[in-house]
Amino acid sequence: MKKFKLTRLLIVSGVCLVLFLVGFGVYNSFMQWIPAGHVGLLYHANGGLEKRVITPQRVFVGWMTTLYTYPTKEQSAVYTNDPDEGEVKSADAVKVATNDNANTDFDIVIWYHIAPDDVLKVFDNYRGQAIELIQSSVIRSAVRQAASNIGTQYDAFALMGEARGEASLKLTALLQKELGLRGITIDGAEFAGHSPSPAILTRITAQINAETDLNIAKTRQEIAKAKKEIAITLATAQAEASRLKSAQTQAKSLDLLSIEADIAALKKWDGKVPPIQTRQGQSIVITPETLNAITGKGADR
Repeated sequence: MKKFKLTRLLIVSGVCLVLFLVGFGVYNSFMQWIPAGHVGLLYHANGGLEKRVITPQRVFVGWMTTLYTYPTKEQSAVYTNDPDEGEVKSADAVKVATNDNANTDFDIVIWYHIAPDDVLKVFDNYRGQAIELIQSSVIRSAVRQAASNIGTQYDAFALMGEARGEASLKLTALLQKELGLRGITIDGAEFAGHSPSPAILTRITAQINAETDLNIAKTRQEIAKAKKEIAITLATAQAEASRLKSAQTQAKSLDLLSIEADIAALKKWDGKVPPIQTRQGQSIVITPETLNAITGKGADR
């Protein structure tokens, strides 16, 4: 009897353990993870959407219930012709028409996320579509439209060169305005690369050659101008040097002539001091007798 009871107890315990394991397995199969950097929403077929945003954790998803997750961390969407990059492994670059009637394929990169406060708005706007589907349809369409609008403000050469940064900022602002109303936060957008057609490449080459020739001509003109200024400066300096040299020679000649005149006067002087010496501003009256005395006529008499 005791042996029977023990056997029954073991059987019951085994059945309970099996039921527990089965129940735990079934319960565990209904558990889903909301990964880090995401939030979740639960939608019940018979009760609708729970107005509760669930943070990253393991959550029970019952029968006829769907868990929708949205990224709150930054995501990137790449639209490019590179087969090894981008969301679609094929020609997926955005064709942009510029104001010079050129159509050029541009690689465009978008960075975005869903703010926790906008998760319910995104769900209502897109009827529970997965973020991957939203990215491949809604965001791609908005990017193409915005890039076309921005492209008309530039020519192809500028958009592929110096204006690319400015155009990227404008693209970011336009997408923030358009997609922000739908609950999608755009963190940045960039014209990352380009794939010009042969005709555009020919035009670019011709424009580069023209600008190069123009720069060479400007450089040669500046060199000629510099040489002219150097020649004028040199001629002016030489003329001034000649003038100074001539002035110094003339001054020296006049001094020499004055000295020679003084020497000649000294040679003619008899060593006698004139009896009458005048001062500046003084008037002298000479009588005949005085004149005779000076000239020596009185002595002859």
